Amino acid sequence: MKKITGIVLAAAIHSIAFSAYADGKTIELVVPFATGGSTDVYARFLAKELATELKANLIVVNRPGAGGGVGAAAVARAVPDGKTILLGTISTHAINSWIYSNMPYDPAKDFTPVAKVVAMPNVLVVRAESPIKSVDDLVNASKAKQLTFGSAGGGTTSNLAGELMKQVKPEMKLTHVPYKGSAPAITDLIGGHTDLQFDNLTSLLGQIQSGRLRALAVSSAQPSEQLPGVKPLAEQGFKGYDLQSWFGIFLPKGASAATVAELSEALKRAYAKPEFLQQIKAAGITPDLVLTPEFNRFVAAEQDKWGKVVKAANIKLD
Repeated sequence: MKKITGIVLAAAIHSIAFSAYADGKTIELVVPFATGGSTDVYARFLAKELATELKANLIVVNRPGAGGGVGAAAVARAVPDGKTILLGTISTHAINSWIYSNMPYDPAKDFTPVAKVVAMPNVLVVRAESPIKSVDDLVNASKAKQLTFGSAGGGTTSNLAGELMKQVKPEMKLTHVPYKGSAPAITDLIGGHTDLQFDNLTSLLGQIQSGRLRALAVSSAQPSEQLPGVKPLAEQGFKGYDLQSWFGIFLPKGASAATVAELSEALKRAYAKPEFLQQIKAAGITPDLVLTPEFNRFVAAEQDKWGKVVKAANIKLD
């Protein structure tokens, strides 16, 4: 009798857990940045897999603005029925609340975290013709004269990577030069208008492979599979240095445990597919699936970490 009851209960839980996406309504995967960037590239790969796993129509919706704040706020206000999903990032959930005074959402209270899905390093690069050929060269050069580092904009990880470098080694003379996106910053670096740059691997991989840029280090504590032989900064005199640009899946606050479970299971099935993982790795994106509750703890730790870095750098964008 107990066995039969257990089977019936399991069937009931299964039925409840897999009801959120069974009505045929379109699911929106909101990318809070413009098309063409690493978040958008990844989202297009993921949307295809989730549509298959959830047996649903799923579209990618780009809502750029305010460092990802516009798209994140839109999801925070959405009905928590699982039909609106945010591809959040380190910016939307760990950095923005420290650099914007009037946030239209609370990253800690307005969402239901589901999973971390990507954790990729930034890469420290110089132009191929630069006399700086190593991290030691860079440190020595920056002690002798002021060097400039470009970024995709104030408050981005490419900005904070440089600020963190200065905080680890205050003797370095580095001046931040913000741009409106990665592309113009990279163009000026190649043209010799700036001395160095941090940026995510997706933005830089092609330029590194073509020989126009020289990779000196990765910002993560561990080496990157896509850049064999390029050591982490932490192994090149910057003890404790660790920055990873991560993406995470979030639902609006109030999403049911059943919906979170269904979405989590779909992600697990997608990440079990070698062809999916190979696609995103080829684009310079590093898969890293971490489900709740570990993901919750990770986000809280990131918020604390980058709050300290932003305050020390005195970065404010409004």
